[in-house]
Amino acid sequence: MIEDYTEKMSAELLHLNKDNQAYMKKMIAYIGVKSYFYDDELLGEQLYNMVCDLKVAEKEGIRAVDYFGKDPRAMVDQILSELPRRSLGSYAGLVFILGVILVGMRYLMDFTWMMPLTIQPLTYVVFLLNFLIFSQFILWLWSKQSYGEMKWPRAMFISVISLMVILNIVRLFSIYFGQIGSLLLSDGWAIFLAVLVLLGFAVMAYRSRDRLMTSLLVMGMTFLVTGCCVRFVNPGTANVLRWLLPLIGLVLFLLVFRLQRKGEAI
Repeated sequence: MIEDYTEKMSAELLHLNKDNQAYMKKMIAYIGVKSYFYDDELLGEQLYNMVCDLKVAEKEGIRAVDYFGKDPRAMVDQILSELPRRSLGSYAGLVFILGVILVGMRYLMDFTWMMPLTIQPLTYVVFLLNFLIFSQFILWLWSKQSYGEMKWPRAMFISVISLMVILNIVRLFSIYFGQIGSLLLSDGWAIFLAVLVLLGFAVMAYRSRDRLMTSLLVMGMTFLVTGCCVRFVNPGTANVLRWLLPLIGLVLFLLVFRLQRKGEAI
């Protein structure tokens, strides 16, 4: 699994000197821009083997720039040229899984905040497409920053502005076009679908054993509990719960993610 290689590679990086660590981190940042188009596990294995090779070379006094070349991007392009690209089916499967996770979380958020709940399929599609574009742009942006081609404050400023633009695109689309094909759900059906979404998350977390998926499951449970509670209490209490419980969920999300990482490092 890619998670296994990521954890092992992170551990091996700590054994390198600062210059070699910086070199490898530049390679990893550049690979992230193109990771959608290649098999995650093959990329993870390749990077892990390169870190191990560099660790051996470093003991012999060889630097990363001498071992791999002065330009990390050129080395990455050479590596990627030797790896098979994702098949169309594999790429479609990746987009589908991302779609299930993102749309599922968006539904649970709507379930928490919207009463009565209206499903807007077109808004969910636009939300997914914008996320895919935004994530690729952010990976490219921060790879530029890691190479020193863009200063950190400027990269952060562009990231925040881009996020605001993306969120407003989705919001405006929802306002003006979201009602097309929309479906109004009763509270019973809304709760039923929220439970199904959470069960789907539980299955994915169990099968992947991924700490991010487990953390999202915890946060999703918070949204489910919040959405159920606000439907059975008075409006004043509901408004407090809509803010309080998701904040608790965010804290639990970060806590679970951190604890799992520590547990894997032991």
